[in-house]
Formats: sequence, structure tokens, C-alpha cells
Amino acid sequence: MTIFAVVCAAACTPAAEPLASSSKAAGGFLSAWAARDARTMHRSFDDASQGRWTSERLARFLNRARDSGDVSAWNVELTGDVGQPDPQEADGPGPVTTSAPYAITYTTAAADAPVRLEGSLDMAYRRGRDAWEVSWSKGLLWPGIPKASAFATDYRLPKRAPILDRSGRRLATGGGEGRRYPHGALAGATIGHLAEARAEDSGDALHRAGGLTGASGLEGVFDTSLRGTPSSVLAVTDAKGHRVKVLGRVAGAPGHPVKTTLDVRVQRAAERAYGGTTGGAVVIEPSTGDLLAVVSSSPIDPNEYVGASDAEPFNRALSGLYPPGSSMKVVTASAALDTHVVTPRTTVTGPDEYKGVRNFESGIFGEIPFSKAVQFSVNTAFAQVAEDLGPKPLTAYARRFGFNRPPPPTVAAATSSFPYPEDLYSLMWGSIGQAQVLATPLEMATIAATVANQGVRMEPRIALGEEPEGRRVVSRGTARAMTKLMLSVVEGGTGVAAQISGVQVAGKTGTAEVDIDGVRMNHAWFICFAPAGAPKVAVAVVSELGGVGGEVAAPLARGILQSVLPLVR
Repeated sequence: MTIFAVVCAAACTPAAEPLASSSKAAGGFLSAWAARDARTMHRSFDDASQGRWTSERLARFLNRARDSGDVSAWNVELTGDVGQPDPQEADGPGPVTTSAPYAITYTTAAADAPVRLEGSLDMAYRRGRDAWEVSWSKGLLWPGIPKASAFATDYRLPKRAPILDRSGRRLATGGGEGRRYPHGALAGATIGHLAEARAEDSGDALHRAGGLTGASGLEGVFDTSLRGTPSSVLAVTDAKGHRVKVLGRVAGAPGHPVKTTLDVRVQRAAERAYGGTTGGAVVIEPSTGDLLAVVSSSPIDPNEYVGASDAEPFNRALSGLYPPGSSMKVVTASAALDTHVVTPRTTVTGPDEYKGVRNFESGIFGEIPFSKAVQFSVNTAFAQVAEDLGPKPLTAYARRFGFNRPPPPTVAAATSSFPYPEDLYSLMWGSIGQAQVLATPLEMATIAATVANQGVRMEPRIALGEEPEGRRVVSRGTARAMTKLMLSVVEGGTGVAAQISGVQVAGKTGTAEVDIDGVRMNHAWFICFAPAGAPKVAVAVVSELGGVGGEVAAPLARGILQSVLPLVR
């Protein structure tokens, strides 16, 4: 009986309840840490840690650590088994502890690879709560590094690469505050300027390096290439800011020079010929689309704007949008000839008024060949041709010539627009460059260049490293016919003021009417190329509110041609 009683007592003693899972507790804490969930983390702190840290202080600390190390992401995870103490240990007087192996991985712009640190998280069992608590300290963010207190990053910018003209002449040189523009205001709005780097625009690395970033023009468009990649060091410091250990580096890379299509000599000659006129002018090489010169009134000297964050240079030649007036007739005539709606000999009429369209200065023409309608820029004749052509073909050809398509991003120009004509009024007026049609001088120079290049439109190009890209817009026959028509404009039509002795100039005038506070005024246009038989350059000139195209813009274009033709091959 005695033996039976002893066996029964032993067998009937209840087993101790298991402790809360240490592995689950560690995993939950590390997940909250990875998410920087300070409140959840704080609830798992032991009494001593909660006495030193509030959840708000913890959140600030984690955010500062992230920011000081340029950390874009971090991950905290268990790397092994977490010891689970026997429940009998909880009945004893001593503490019940365990440790959780973990790794924290930082992804940061200051290191060329993620930084992984491994450590151990100390945990103690809280009997009254049946829960595991964490002993927290700063060093847990940098396990294995004694005295670690914070991240530190050091960024160094390479010297900014130069901007060159097509012959290698420096347009911009030097780095940072020492950036210099040897030619001053020459092509200043096109070259652009540098401003203080902002994190939202240029990224934390450049911003932290205290560098300047391209803010406009070529400096802005090619900023990434010009500035190169900053070198950097990611380190851990102690409480006094002394570097304790280097965790990672990024080897910087120098910037790459940008060789532009601009020619300093052509640019200077074009600017001098353009003079004090308000507006813009563009000189293009027809066979390549290369921009040789870009002239914008109200020029800026980039030397005076280094580091200026509030400067917004406006390049009228690339971004100024103006109704093109009768210079648009090159597109309309090309479309009509290419679709066989007319030939140069087709008879058209030029009354003073046709369905609301009037001739400039109320000129009256009888029956004339279409060639004369181009030569003397007869609005009413073009209105009838546009009516026969129709809105779809005209809009399609306008797009072929470059309207309604953004220019290449590197050119940094505005998009010229030819809205689809929804009615006859818009069709007729749009065909002569009025209604809602808007164009940049760049676009109009490209139109002239397309005719000059036997009907192939070359995409405007401002960097020599880019491959020239061309597309046929009209047939060779149409381009030849348009060349003859544009020659007649200069030889005996509205563009006689563009004549140059010994040089055949093919061109088209434009006088675009605009309403300024109830007063009717005119933008003066002239687009052209020369020599007509073997074109070297195409030019577009606009004189903002300057008057009549044949009287104002044509002489300006003549002056530019006379100045630049001796300078180009």
C-alpha cells in the first residue's frame, strides 16, 4: 500500500505551464523595429529601458539614425534559434533570461552595398505579465561596434565637367562656386546656370555634399552627366562624434564633358546681327539638325547667377511661343503640293476677303498661279487651298514638320502646337499661322531646314554625342518646288529685304497679328535657308511685336546670314 501511494502522488502532480514563446516575442519586436514602430517597441522594453526611453524619444532616435546615415531602407531579422528556458526556472528566485540572434541590414546612398551587422538581443522573462521584455540601448543599432552612437556620412563632389562648343571651346568650366563661363552672356540663356542643390531635385547625396546643381539650360539638361557621382563614406561615431568604424564607401566618378553643337563664332556673329531686338533667332545646320546658334533677347550672364536659386532665365528662341503668321504657309504649301491639291501653276484667286479671311493690308489679287500666292503671301488664296486640303491632312503635315510633338528632351524647348481645326474658320486661319497656332523660333527654323534638306526633317540636336535622327516629311520633288517658291519670295516678293548679293536666299515672311490690351500689333517673322542650291544654314527670326515680317525680320535674317555664312563649311 505504501508503494502504491507514492507512485500515485508522483503521477498526479500537475506539469508546470510553459513560458510565453521567446522566439515569437523576439520576432515581433524585431518586426516592429524594422518598421520603426516605436510605440510597439517601447511596450516590450523592460522597466530600466522604459525609464531611459519614452516612445517619442525612441522615434526621434530611430529617425535621426536613418537620416544621418542616408538610410533608404533597413531590415531587422532573426538569424537563429532563440533559447526557450524551462518553465521551472520561473519558479526560482533568479531572473529568467535568453538572447535572440539578429541581423540589421542598412541600405544607404553612402555605401555601395547594403551594410549587414549581426548581434544579440538580450531578453528577460517578466513573471507577472508572462511576457518577454527587451533591454534596449543605442548600441543595438550597431551591434559589434563598441561605443557606437550615431551614423556619419561624408560626401565629396568631383569637379564638374566642362561644357564645350562643337570645336572644343569652353562654354562653362570649373566646379561649384568656382564655375565660370568664359564668354559671359554669349548664349547665356542656352548654357544655363547653377543653383544650390535641393534634396527633392537632386537626391540626398548631392544635397549633402553641399554642391550646386544645374538649374536651367544645358547645365540643367546634362546635370547628371556633368556633375558625375559623389564619393562617400559611411561611418559610425561615438558620443563625441569621433569616427569609430567605417562601414562602407562609394567610389565617386568624374563628370563627363558635354560637347555641344553650338559654335561660339556663329553664336557671336548671330547675336551681333540680331542686335537689341526683342525675340529670338535660331541657326540650324539642315543636314544634321545641329543648332549652331540660339539667340534670345534679354541675355543673362551665368557668371552672375552661380548659386542663385531664384533665377529663371527665359529662352525666347527655344521656349517662346508665338503665332507664326504667314511663315506657316511653308507647311500649308508643302502639304498642298505633296498631296497634289495644287501645283505651282494651279490657278487660284486672291480677293480681298474670303469667308472671313482678309489679305494683309487689304491687298486684292485676281486669278494668279499658286506660285504667286506664295511669293506675295496671299491669305485668301491660302484659305481656299486649305479648304480644299482639309483639316486632317493639314494637321498631319503640321505634325510631320514638328508641331504637336515635344522636341528632344536635351534641347529643352517648348512644344509648338497646331490644334486640330474643328471648323472652317480655324482651318483657314490656322493655315496662315493664326487662330490658335503657336510656334517657337526653333520649330520655324526646323521647318526651313526640312525644305533645305530635300524634305527630310532632322530632329533638332544640341549635343554632338547624340546620333542625328531624320525622317522624310515631303518628297524631294515637293522640297525642290518649295525651294523655288521660297526663292521667289526673296527675289521679287515679300522678302526682298533678305537679298544678299551673290547668295541665293530662299525664305518666307510672316506677320502675325496679336491683340495687346485691345491694340492690334504684329510679331515679325522670317524663315530662310542659304545658299538655296547647297544649303549650309537655315535661320528663323522673330521680332516680338516688331511689325511687318518683310520690313523687320527679313533684314535681321539677312544680317545673320551675311555674318554666319563665312563661318560655316
